[in-house]
Amino acid sequence: MKDLVYALRSLRRQPAFTLITMLTLVLGIGANTAVFSVVSGVLLRPLPYPQPERLEYITSQFPSLGFNQFWVSTPEFIEFRDNNQAFSSVGAYSVGAVNLEMTPPTRPVSALVTPELMPTLGVNPYRGRWFNANDAVPNAPPVAILSYELWRRAFGGNEGLVGQNVRINGGSEQVVGIMPPGFDVHDSKIEVWRPLTINSANFPNSRGSHFLYLVGRLKDGVTREQALADVERLLNQWRQMIPAGHVPTATTHRLRLDPLRDDIVGGIKRALVVLQAAVVFVLLIACANLANLLVARADTRAREYAVRTALGASRWQLFKQLLTEGMVLTIPASAIGIGLAYAGVKSLLAVSPNAVPRSAEIGLNTW
Repeated sequence: MKDLVYALRSLRRQPAFTLITMLTLVLGIGANTAVFSVVSGVLLRPLPYPQPERLEYITSQFPSLGFNQFWVSTPEFIEFRDNNQAFSSVGAYSVGAVNLEMTPPTRPVSALVTPELMPTLGVNPYRGRWFNANDAVPNAPPVAILSYELWRRAFGGNEGLVGQNVRINGGSEQVVGIMPPGFDVHDSKIEVWRPLTINSANFPNSRGSHFLYLVGRLKDGVTREQALADVERLLNQWRQMIPAGHVPTATTHRLRLDPLRDDIVGGIKRALVVLQAAVVFVLLIACANLANLLVARADTRAREYAVRTALGASRWQLFKQLLTEGMVLTIPASAIGIGLAYAGVKSLLAVSPNAVPRSAEIGLNTW
């Protein structure tokens, strides 16, 4: 306590030094915490699915048209799901928006999904159940699943909501489940999940209707190279399965596989690494400047140290005093810097919700 009181008195006598030192620490720590929270959420934390490294993002390609990642049609999804030999399960989804009739009305992001999507991702609902095959047939009773965030925000976390009906797009749909906190697919920020109705009678007329993205889970023991080879096999045999009509081919209409995590991160990985390296250098420069300030301040206190040594102070006591002064400067500056980082990233997410992936927000909340 004596060291602490003395440190506070000493720093109070030099307000300019104290203010500059703490401001330098606040900026250096705040910038690093803000950027690292994003880096941690996007690059370091695994996707919130079991064995996420076995998930592949499946799209189509039309090289002659310049489409490198395009949607897949419903017939193509069914045929790929039933005839591939590399994936244990394949699910499909399409992102849009719905009108949720409540007070006030909202328009959350929604997804039409196939019943296979959730078993593929391997995540169980927080409440209720996931869709089954009977939910996806024509004229099935309309059902929906809500995200945890929408359930808490719009319905106050009502435990009795599962089984009740809500008004969506002018119709009444039964809520059959609530998804876990933070659950999403490909950072689409989906808040309402609805089953995709599949009518095989429409396949001949819908082969060119591309609107689905696919996610597949590799079978145990199957490598990504084997999956790519299996896709090539399918592309070469598709015309034999479907003699007439629009089908994938090995040349003009290919299928593309990307690790789900790599596709989510995309081109932001290099930018985040460069930004993290830049703010680390900022922190190092700040530390060097602080070291120079402290050395200069120590030189001005040489007489003080000499007098205290003459009065019987040991080297340990002098070191402890300097350490206490450093803690008095560092602890509040660190708290302020982390607080500013938290507020800064929260503000970015609020102003530009699509600028930072949701995984970064999860990483920030963990911090």
